[in-house]
Amino acid sequence: MVGDLDVEHRTTPRVSLFQEIVCEGGEATMRSLAADISVGGMFTDHLRPPFAAGDLVTGRFSLAPGEGPIVVEAAVNYVQAGIGMGIRFLNLDVADRGRIADFVERVLRRPVLQGQVHLRKSARVSISVPVRVRTLQPDGAERNEETRIVTLSKHGACVVVSSRMEVGAKLLIETPGGREFQSCVVWVGDSRSSESQIGIQCRGLAQSLGFHFP
Repeated sequence: MVGDLDVEHRTTPRVSLFQEIVCEGGEATMRSLAADISVGGMFTDHLRPPFAAGDLVTGRFSLAPGEGPIVVEAAVNYVQAGIGMGIRFLNLDVADRGRIADFVERVLRRPVLQGQVHLRKSARVSISVPVRVRTLQPDGAERNEETRIVTLSKHGACVVVSSRMEVGAKLLIETPGGREFQSCVVWVGDSRSSESQIGIQCRGLAQSLGFHFP
């Protein structure tokens, strides 16, 4: 099953979708605001997906504000704890498949704005950008830290921090332009020194900093 979705994703392009996505199956419901989508399926961001590989779900989402929803039955192909899950569309309506194909094509043809850096999707860029990190501690206290991003990718970044953090911790990243982005920690580096690095998943951050990954 996983192989089928991998083949579909290699042969059909995927783009980012920033709309509410709802997946329902059994007694569980999962909501997300970001995904990578193709005509064959999608990978949906979520810290703790309530489903397992092989589960059947009903997916509901729109491609743009004000557009009618697409409702499709899907199979969960794989789950990545702390990141999200990949689903394969099973009975996508022909008209809805056309809508998704048109949406993907529009995004792929979207021009790169002046001042943006256009990069491969798989690229990682070494940078030094000051940011403010806010995180809620287990005791309820809020920690603020002025720090920096040292590596940037399409949906994530490597951030230097002075305090120990755990995988799954939720953060708010404030950019020099004053925009805030919700993120979560997906890996933690060596913390034996006074500073350590954490990997975060965060959609929209790269674009806000002027980097465009297709």
